[in-house]
Formats: sequence, C-alpha cells, structure tokens
Amino acid sequence: MAETVVYEAYSPEWAAAFKAEINKSPIYKQAAAAWEGSVGLVVLAEPDKNVPEDNGIFLDLWHGEARDVKVVGREEAEKADFVITGSYSRWKKVATKELDATKGIMLGQLKLRGDFPTIVRYTKASQELTECTTRVAVRWPDEA
Repeated sequence: MAETVVYEAYSPEWAAAFKAEINKSPIYKQAAAAWEGSVGLVVLAEPDKNVPEDNGIFLDLWHGEARDVKVVGREEAEKADFVITGSYSRWKKVATKELDATKGIMLGQLKLRGDFPTIVRYTKASQELTECTTRVAVRWPDEA
C-alpha cells in the first residue's frame, strides 16, 4: 500500500495535489462543464493559529478542468473573477467538511465578490471542489 503524502496547508505541493484531484474527478468535470472563470480564495491571517499573514489560492477553472491552482498573495487572489474571503479557521472548516462554502457565503461567514446566482448554479461543482480538497492529506498550521 502506498504511503499517504501529507502536505503543508497552502504550500505549492498542496496546490499541485489539489489540482490533480480536481482534474481526475468525473463529478467535477460534469458539474462544471459550462463554468468559465477564475476563483480566488483569500485566507485571512490568524496569528494565534500559526497563520501570520493573509494567503491566497488562485484557481483557473475552465469547462470542468483546473488549468492552474496556485498559492499566491492576497492581492493576486483578489484579481480573480470570483473572490471568496474568509478567516483561516473558516477555510479549514470548509476543507474538513464542517462548513459548506455556499452556505458559508449565505450565512455571511465567507464573503463573496462576484455574481452569487452564478455560484449557486454551480453548487455541485463547489461541493466537489471541497471533496477534492479532502482527498489531499494536510498538515494544518494550528496543529503543527
């Protein structure tokens, strides 16, 4: 049996593994078949959780494929077509399936810049992105 590789959260290696999971997901490919646009995830700093500065993840998503997933600075992430911002703790809850991203936006726990009805139309794709995240083993900064 292959040994599970554990990635540092929000490292370039984690981003590459996340991209690979997205691209091998038939569910995502189908759910996002008509999606066009980039998504920026802004992870706000929580120094008490070992996250000293804001981070960003830039997802270049096109017709059910992740053309690129990279860890970037906050400013770069905010250049995406859709930007979702939340604290590190909230994003960790999304990644561990304690919080659905679309519900988090509706509840005001995550902030969206972009067209909300478009996001809602792609809820299944969003949920599958979360599923893909859970398939990447992560070492969280506040658990180091």
